[in-house]
Amino acid sequence: MSKIVLLRLSDNGEPLVNNSNGVLGLPASPPPKDWKKGDPIFTLRLFIAAGSKITNKGHIWTDMPPDSTSGFSRSKFYSHSIDCSAHKDSTIDLPIYTAGSYCYYVAYHSIENEEESQKLTTTRKTHFVVPPSLSINGEFLPLNAITLQSVVSKWVGKDLEKDWEPLFAHVKSKGYNMIHFTPLQVRGESNSPYSIYDQLSFDADVFKGGVDEVRAMTQKLQKEHGILSMTDMVWNHTANNSDWLRENPEAGYNQETAPHLEAAIVLDKSLLHFSKYMKWHGYPTDIRSTSDLLKIMDGIKIHVLGDLKLWQYYVLNVQQHLEELEKAWSNLAITPTKIPEDVKNNLKSLSKFVVQLARPQGFELSSRNANKLDIYKFASVLRTLAGEDADFSEAKSHAHKILDEINLPLYKAYDEDNSEILEQVYNRIKYLRLEDNGPKLGPVTEYSPLTEPYFTRFEDASGKEWALANNGWIWGGNPLVDFASSQSKAYLRREVIIWGDCVKLRYGKSPEDSPALWERMTKYTQLSASIFDGFRIDNCHSTPLHVGEALLDIARKTNPNLYVVAELFTGDENIDVLFMERLGISSIIREAMQAYSVGELSRLVHMHGGKPIGSLQWLPLDELAITADRSEFSKRSEENINNVSELPVPEMMVSQPPHALFMDCTHDNEMPNDKRTVEDTLPNAALVALCSCATGTVFGYDECYPHLLDVVHEKRLYNYEDDMGISSAKKILNGIRTELAEQTKNDVDQSEVHIHHEGQYIILHRLNSKTGKGYFLVARTKFVADGNQVLAPIYLSGIKATPAFSYTLSRTGDAPSGSSADERILPVPVELTAIQNPEAEFDEEKNETVIRISEYFPQGSIAILNTEIAGCDDELDKFVRSGAIAAAEKLSLIDLNAILYKCESEERDASAGTDGVYNVPNYGHLVYAGLQGWISASKDAIKGNDLAHPLVEHLRSGSWACDYVVNRLDKYSGSEGVKMFQDWLRSRLQRIKQVPFFLLPRYFLLVIGIAYEALRFTALSLMTQKLQESTAFVQSLAMCSVQMVGSMRTASLNTFEIVPSLAAGLPHFSYDFMRCWGRDVFLALRGLLIATGRFDEAKSHILNFAMTLKHGLIPNLLGSGKDPRYNARDAAWFFLQSIQEYANFAPDGDSILNETVKRRFLPFDDTYFPQNDPRAFSQESTLEEIIYEILARHAKGISYREANAGPNLDSQMRDEGFNVNVHVDWTTGLVHGGNQFNCGTWMDKMGESTKAGNKGIPGTPRDGAAIEINGLLKSALRFVNALQDEKKFKYTDVEKQDGTKISLKDWEALLQENFERCYYIPEDPGEDQDYDVNPDIVNRRGIYKDLYKSGKPYEDYQLRGNFPIAMVVAPELFDPEKAFKSIQKADTIMRGPIGLKTLDPSDLNYRPFYNNSEDSEDFATSKGRNYHQGPEWCWILGFYLRAFKIFYYAQHPECSTPNGKAADYLHQLLSKRMIAHRDMIQSTVWAGLTELTNENGAYCADSSPTQAWSASCLLDLFCDQWEDEGFK
Repeated sequence: MSKIVLLRLSDNGEPLVNNSNGVLGLPASPPPKDWKKGDPIFTLRLFIAAGSKITNKGHIWTDMPPDSTSGFSRSKFYSHSIDCSAHKDSTIDLPIYTAGSYCYYVAYHSIENEEESQKLTTTRKTHFVVPPSLSINGEFLPLNAITLQSVVSKWVGKDLEKDWEPLFAHVKSKGYNMIHFTPLQVRGESNSPYSIYDQLSFDADVFKGGVDEVRAMTQKLQKEHGILSMTDMVWNHTANNSDWLRENPEAGYNQETAPHLEAAIVLDKSLLHFSKYMKWHGYPTDIRSTSDLLKIMDGIKIHVLGDLKLWQYYVLNVQQHLEELEKAWSNLAITPTKIPEDVKNNLKSLSKFVVQLARPQGFELSSRNANKLDIYKFASVLRTLAGEDADFSEAKSHAHKILDEINLPLYKAYDEDNSEILEQVYNRIKYLRLEDNGPKLGPVTEYSPLTEPYFTRFEDASGKEWALANNGWIWGGNPLVDFASSQSKAYLRREVIIWGDCVKLRYGKSPEDSPALWERMTKYTQLSASIFDGFRIDNCHSTPLHVGEALLDIARKTNPNLYVVAELFTGDENIDVLFMERLGISSIIREAMQAYSVGELSRLVHMHGGKPIGSLQWLPLDELAITADRSEFSKRSEENINNVSELPVPEMMVSQPPHALFMDCTHDNEMPNDKRTVEDTLPNAALVALCSCATGTVFGYDECYPHLLDVVHEKRLYNYEDDMGISSAKKILNGIRTELAEQTKNDVDQSEVHIHHEGQYIILHRLNSKTGKGYFLVARTKFVADGNQVLAPIYLSGIKATPAFSYTLSRTGDAPSGSSADERILPVPVELTAIQNPEAEFDEEKNETVIRISEYFPQGSIAILNTEIAGCDDELDKFVRSGAIAAAEKLSLIDLNAILYKCESEERDASAGTDGVYNVPNYGHLVYAGLQGWISASKDAIKGNDLAHPLVEHLRSGSWACDYVVNRLDKYSGSEGVKMFQDWLRSRLQRIKQVPFFLLPRYFLLVIGIAYEALRFTALSLMTQKLQESTAFVQSLAMCSVQMVGSMRTASLNTFEIVPSLAAGLPHFSYDFMRCWGRDVFLALRGLLIATGRFDEAKSHILNFAMTLKHGLIPNLLGSGKDPRYNARDAAWFFLQSIQEYANFAPDGDSILNETVKRRFLPFDDTYFPQNDPRAFSQESTLEEIIYEILARHAKGISYREANAGPNLDSQMRDEGFNVNVHVDWTTGLVHGGNQFNCGTWMDKMGESTKAGNKGIPGTPRDGAAIEINGLLKSALRFVNALQDEKKFKYTDVEKQDGTKISLKDWEALLQENFERCYYIPEDPGEDQDYDVNPDIVNRRGIYKDLYKSGKPYEDYQLRGNFPIAMVVAPELFDPEKAFKSIQKADTIMRGPIGLKTLDPSDLNYRPFYNNSEDSEDFATSKGRNYHQGPEWCWILGFYLRAFKIFYYAQHPECSTPNGKAADYLHQLLSKRMIAHRDMIQSTVWAGLTELTNENGAYCADSSPTQAWSASCLLDLFCDQWEDEGFK
């Protein structure tokens, strides 16, 4: 079974990874145990969240072949359809058969513009790397275990047995497992290995048997020495004397294939001519001073640049143009061109106009005088300027001025390039002849010209002369631009640091452009891949990307597990990443000898060493949907997924910094003897060896060769002995590398390091995070002799350290200047000496090791100690990651509320005021006492591995958090489930107390994360099947059910016992009488309790509130049923809607109608009495009777004054506000109620400011017939009438105010008949007579009124967010077309990113910023009176989206399918409107959705940060969709 790796795709198809700037790739792994040829090595599982933009008619296109027999081609893409679901994520499994570079893109229909039309959109291509699986004689070799030796083949010798075999044995003795050979092919005339004469032939002096002998050598190298082989691939150039190039000059850049180089070619030729005849011209040929050089530069100005007239390649030839114009002027076909007036009289603008018209392609370098205007188009402009009848003399004047103006910037470009030519030539001659760090070439001769030739010149067989561009490199050049192409003037400006022995190869855009070259390089690549295990791409940054891609694809067809490394000196990590991803590069070469200081070396070691010790471990937590169905969970757990926790989530594809082949020294670097000191060879090598990456070194470094060897001119052979230089120390260091890599074979992230730099010292501790074992290195560098620095004792807390070995390297003589008698390279005389190990004393009591470096520890010394963290091993890691799900098996959802959540007031309620949430120094209080509090606080720290985060620093300081997490559960441990889970937590947290302080944050957060995942899994497994298989977003909404429902001493649902209750929101509405609100409970009940399958809790809330029915109303504030307050006119209707939802969804749901409840007050009686009155709870009613009582009381009319009215009940309300009146207008069937001094709907903000004069004046009284109440009335009547038809509801009529009766069915019909007439404001004023409309106060048309016949008539006509509630519960009341258009209006006028505006922005009362603490003189906003006058509320957006779904499905042609299902387009429209909600619930520490926001989603400090109905009303939308699919 292939290993599954997960890649999450974002909303727009981008990879969701931790580091978007890194290299995207799969982990390097051994092949599956049961792997056989033809099986995939990986399965890439693409994860697309439901509702993502890319799911709309989306297809993933990838170049990964679907089977092992289909060859890989970058131009061949395979389509994979994305399932589109509103509530279930999509996954696509893609098999991967070989290593390499692959890519994908997504094609989908985007919905971006205001009209929300669909447009086919294609994303960018995303590339990723599948690393090779390397092995030595069948044993897997991790990339981080590679230890490479570079060997320059020409210095080994010519006899394979006598010269090469001993060298291989020496390399093996030092512990290397890979040899990098410089090219073994026939070399060109310069004798440089990188100037290859024939790519298809090997050096016959060594490999007399040719290809077969080379292949036999590499096979023997692996079999007998355990060493893999790598070769350089030189694709950019060939030797300047290559015969095949003479036959195929089109393979190079010449005047025919690259006409833009003509000026550079003539310049180069002229410079060579000047160089040859300098003496004849009287200039010095032996340049000894700057004065000599300046004289020569004067000669170049005269005899080279002066004679060449290079400006002719840039500018327009004015005289030539004038002559051609004069010839063309008499042509009558030339008609005037219209010229804009503002251009005609402005010479600069006019010249640009002419260029755009007559030379639209612009100007470029080509042949002399090649830059020309289209004469006829130019003449047409002149016709307009001079007049149609003008003779040429008038036009000529205009033409001359325009041509001169056009030439101005062209001459400027020439002048700049001319200056640069002189600057570059001066600097190059100075470097070659004068500077101390240059080669000081001596006198100028025919064979040593003034500067290197930029072009190789020859005659072909036909006698034709050719000049082909030589290769080189440009300091700071853009690697994505071919510097020999027309995009660059580098050859003309002499900016290329040229390699005169190499001709740059021209591949063109495809093999058709240079077929002979492509054919040769294809054979070269195939041959090399068949012989070697790895490629080192020489000069990779100058290799055109498409060439590298094509040739590596060819190579991998021959050798699928090719290890590819590259020289990438781009100077830009983003470009490095681009090359690595596109080419599938495994490692890029990085050089320790480039470090110019100890601090810089420390930085490089830190970069490549590994993650910091104590790094935080990523877990899925709530980022991904949990497979909570236990059978599906078991199935997923059996996959090959390398999961990091108990959840069956595959290993994630990651984006990491480019993997390094970190070389302590390359064949291009100066040796330490030259750049630093020879003594620094040892500490530099040790530091590199302990890094968690591939490492390597050039042959001769370990042997302490004195100087950088010249690959062109050096003729001596390698000299070596097993104990030469640091060879014996390198053997030990490489052995340590092998050991460490073996420990982390399956998980490179286990390698962690700590690096400390102090003066001459660099201290490195490399640790295996699972086994707790590691190595501690103290390296004393010697960049220069730098005094006697004493290192203070080193204290290692919680770590035992045992000295392993210590060495120092000392020079014993001067660096030799010659060679040995047998012409071998002589090393610097040095001595590697074992010195006294550091003293390492372990204090058992302090659990601490003190390391003291011995007195004799000179510069150039290293000391290595073995380290071990007692009790920190693989068993600990397994222990903390296991058993949590089993320990959570007996938990109920109420238990889970206690373990996961509890805000401050809830925790104090449970502890009689003694306990609260945890306070983290420098961070603040966690928002929950339960585990969600820790998860929320640590998420960002874990994601960014932020070890300086205040929480992480606090956890390092002590184990208080461990005790708190366990001990707080004592007060809940009366539950068997809580006790069992507490025991699991205690055992894990007690165990991790034993780890050192620096590891405590990692293990604490690991335990908390594992526990959190188990609890989340358990919670979801107790919910409905739909939630168990739904998205992370929907599951997070469902977890708000657990968050909001808990047992409270001060806020029970029941008067006589503690019954769990639903909080309106946290923390504002969490305890005592402020917790349970009638309307809030029943607005949240469907989503949080019914959709989640919590039918018992739903029933409990319905029945306990039913007990308190009075005046035909459900209380606004429950007060545990003791002292409920009845000031909500809408709560009873939301209550009835909840009963209807329960009856529809719950098993045997309508049986709830027969449940009886004890009545807090007497039925049909407005008398108030206290709880201890004998009448309290003395009578019973069935729920059926409760329903009827609500309908009957409203039909008859309700009129009462609130019990205990006055300031003790409500200090803000005026006396009139305590009077409650409700009645039905029997001409329409609508329920009316309230007055201007109370606010009986959910928009219940009472004015509170004396200063502003708004005290006692509601912001939104909403008296009259509120639209949502009457929609709920219609829904209730429809429900009971349907029950009546089924003989499940015994009541048929109600009594009106006048004593007459009306049947419930007639009431429903009356309402249906009048609703649209009373509420709709027609788009066309001509239709006003059909509706009850006062056109004088209409503010906006094509909408539904918020109220009907309120106390202030203009308030009827306000557009508010309440009409969607009526649309959802009673869509039959609305004309579908009118409803659809009103929804469309609301979408642009009212919808914010999180909530729906509570008032139309065009309304004079619109005040969208809520600040409850403001006490100003502003009547509208003081003391937050504008709570519902513009701020955007989340819960009503839920109803809006449900209404949107209903009427878009009904009316929009693209929102339904021919078979009657909701179309993908509708799902997309809805999902697009919930993007901010998905982001919020994932990012907020409260793990919920806020109560409201200010305008356009702006943060509102006074909003309750997580509100029950906010989450519930979005869950309702998904519940609707499940209902469409037949969910019950």
